[in-house]
Amino acid sequence: MDKHVFWAEKVADEVLKKKRKEYVCEGMWTPSGYFHIGNARSEIFTPYSVFRILKEKGVKARQNLIIDDFDPLDKIPAGIPVKKEDENKFIGVPCKFAPSPFKGFKNWADYFLSQVTDVINQFGFELNIISSYDSYKKGKFNDLIEFSLNHSKEITAVWNKVAGADKPADFLPVVITCEKCGKSLFTKAVAWDGKKVKYECKCGFKGEVSPLNGNAKLHWRVHWAASWIVNNVAFESAGKDHFSKGGSVDVGQAFMTEVFKKEAPYQVPTEFVQLKGAKMSGSVGNVFGLKEWLQVASPELFRFLFFSYRPNSAIDFSLADNSFILLNDRFERAERIYYSEDKAENERTEKKLKESYKLSIIGVPSKTRPVRIPYSFAVQIVQFLNPEKQFAEIVELLKQTKHLVSEKLSKEEKKSLLEQLARAKAWLEKYAPQEFKLFFLETLADEIKGAIDVSARKLLPVIARKLEGINSADELQQAIFEEAKANDVKPKQLFKAIYLVLTGKESGPKAGLLILALGKEKCLQRFKESGE
Repeated sequence: MDKHVFWAEKVADEVLKKKRKEYVCEGMWTPSGYFHIGNARSEIFTPYSVFRILKEKGVKARQNLIIDDFDPLDKIPAGIPVKKEDENKFIGVPCKFAPSPFKGFKNWADYFLSQVTDVINQFGFELNIISSYDSYKKGKFNDLIEFSLNHSKEITAVWNKVAGADKPADFLPVVITCEKCGKSLFTKAVAWDGKKVKYECKCGFKGEVSPLNGNAKLHWRVHWAASWIVNNVAFESAGKDHFSKGGSVDVGQAFMTEVFKKEAPYQVPTEFVQLKGAKMSGSVGNVFGLKEWLQVASPELFRFLFFSYRPNSAIDFSLADNSFILLNDRFERAERIYYSEDKAENERTEKKLKESYKLSIIGVPSKTRPVRIPYSFAVQIVQFLNPEKQFAEIVELLKQTKHLVSEKLSKEEKKSLLEQLARAKAWLEKYAPQEFKLFFLETLADEIKGAIDVSARKLLPVIARKLEGINSADELQQAIFEEAKANDVKPKQLFKAIYLVLTGKESGPKAGLLILALGKEKCLQRFKESGE
């Protein structure tokens, strides 16, 4: 693999310098709100990229996703059906113990985690999912809790020095879950005698408890570093905000080297994925999750999106404009280049596109190019033909457009085509902007006729006769262009005339594809009528 093509090669080389028996790549997520594709990028995809390279190099490697379910819930995400008067049942309670906002789930964390576990295997990830609370309950953090409490002054000093914080000298780096109200957001540890921690809660309760076996959690910045030790982490990613000077990464790294005397993992910041220019937030509710992705696009496209960018490149993502179609176009072009059916501008670009495509495929790429309907064309097809009821007609259309070359489809190919069409239909119905929504005009209004250039309109009956024996989208397109040039009509005006008389719009997809998708006979008849 060309190291200049895939960034994870260089990172893997750095990680290998740590000389571990097993190289653990890790991400961490708190299930207080919806898991979105931005979370997936930093907490799953970036670690996966390095994990995959390490495995290819033949070393023992594992990928963890830590579910920080011992964290308390501090707000109710937008769109969650919790009444204002009931918020007290949730706020401040660790996610593992807060009630589920929906029936059928054990608790708050269980519901939001299901948004990941229900679909993650479809994306080709091999995740070892670990509950933070379970790790605390099993005693895996016990030694580190005692060590941290016994070295709380050193922890406080490092924290204040690196972050410019003002933690008091008596600060204790543990969070106790109140024995009375069951909340951890409002407690404060006030004393440690080597066996038990005294604490106070805003509910008025004062108690004393052993901090071991799930009674307490380390403060999240200390907890983060402690998790690296517990799980023997060699590589981890996180959102770029954690990497600011004096931020949580700097503090955690300092805890490792100055307090715990351990080697910190190699870390890479990952840029945000923005949704229409805004940072996604599971607690705010402006998110697009993995389940929603699978409704409108393939898991391979998801992988391609992230393999096409380095982690430090911001991605501004939108489903409601042409950028989503262009993403599909890039993937389809990379696929054609991979199978030598198209060429890139130069050798470097070709290598990058081939490698991005190869990495996007779950498993090993097939020897021949998979059956694929261009997404933009699938969006057109589903507006005029019902995939469930008119699949045979769609297959014939795809043969005419040369998107299908085999005479007989296998069971897997038929399933794949139906999935592609279903996803295009879902995008069209839920997200597509108006300009993508087309329909054949049943009647041609006089005002539309009047909006057409006269010379272009007179040429439409000629075009109808010219196209009668042509069944290829590309040949239809070329014939229209040539006829315009031969009759001294600007091609742009002729194509505009075609879009207007067929759909009432001045522009649209390639006219050749549009004519086949709408039905060639019907379109040619409209051309004949329009020239009158």
